[in-house]
Amino acid sequence: MLGDLEIASLVERFGVEPQQTGGVLLVDDEELNLVALRSFLEDRWRVHVATSGAAGLKIAATTPLDVVIADQRMPGMTGVEMLEELRRCRPDVVGVVLTAFADMQALESAINRANVFRFLRKPSHPAEIIQTIEQASAVVAQRRTIENLVQLLARRSDELRASLEELKTQQDLLLHLERLGTLGRLTAGVTHDLRNVMVAFRAAQSELSSEAGLPQGLREILTLGLEGVENMLRTLGTLHEFARTGSLALDLQELDPAAVLKDALAIARLDPAYRSHVVKSDVPSSLPAVRGDRQKLTQVLVNLVRNALHAAGPGQAVRVSAAASASGGVVLAVEDDGPGVPPEIRARLFQPFASAKGEHGLGLGLYMARLIVTSHHGTIDLADTPRGARFEVALPAAAGAVKAAGDAR
Repeated sequence: MLGDLEIASLVERFGVEPQQTGGVLLVDDEELNLVALRSFLEDRWRVHVATSGAAGLKIAATTPLDVVIADQRMPGMTGVEMLEELRRCRPDVVGVVLTAFADMQALESAINRANVFRFLRKPSHPAEIIQTIEQASAVVAQRRTIENLVQLLARRSDELRASLEELKTQQDLLLHLERLGTLGRLTAGVTHDLRNVMVAFRAAQSELSSEAGLPQGLREILTLGLEGVENMLRTLGTLHEFARTGSLALDLQELDPAAVLKDALAIARLDPAYRSHVVKSDVPSSLPAVRGDRQKLTQVLVNLVRNALHAAGPGQAVRVSAAASASGGVVLAVEDDGPGVPPEIRARLFQPFASAKGEHGLGLGLYMARLIVTSHHGTIDLADTPRGARFEVALPAAAGAVKAAGDAR
């Protein structure tokens, strides 16, 4: 893997010019915000300003730039819409979005369409903005340097080309980690607000439980709804945990795989798409026990079942099954009769921000599923099937379960 010293050596050897222009464009419809930002930036960068997205794009078309910082809430064209257009005409420039709102829809668009480098909450401290510009400028310089080096070395040996591809992969990973860090910071705020809402709903559930005339169906709906929100909180917590620490803490216990599947199906029933499909379950009662984190494994299965429900058309079947594996472990499978996984997505299916749902998903579900499964020393794969999609989760049996199976034989 090439490091900074190797890059510097190649730059010196082939005479690649410095790749930073020092240009920063600020786009905000409120001129006072532009004045405030410009006051502490212009002594370090060549600062350009625009009061609308359209004006910003016009400046970007003819001005040397490294970074564009755009306010999200602007009339006519939002910050994300502007950066999406900028990505088409100036793919070498990095975009940053400023917003005073925890706008998750804008976050999805920023990641999926505009490939935004960072998502900052307003008001931001000057030091945070300066640090962001420095980091974004470094990414721009590295990206442009790599692109120039690739062009210069295009006719060199296979070994050199392979090294540069590995370097590009490393850069993509760094960008993924940066975007995961942004998600982690935002999910922390969303989780806090959602927990406050849950306190109120739990109080309402307690009050309603004493109402003798309340229909049983309504009680069940409330209970299932609260369980669904709790599962959402756990999912957000898992994402925040990994974004913050780079690892997952597991509450390991000996588990019955059938119980995990039962939990997952109970939560999946809350999805409106569940009622329009035929969901079949084939789970024997004598499966080997596994050692795992029940909540996190349930999270994996819920994600797979919901993906299958959304992939299959109304009336089509979704099948959930479990079986003992040849190695003594367990294979949990979710299969649907939908159109299958597109070839362009299949190769990077378990990478972060790879989604077959277009702009309707962040593309983190399968990525988080793989993190959870591999942390259990298992595997998750997309199996080859004549139609639809079949995901298989293979987990090793708990040590006691393996011994018991051997004794039985």
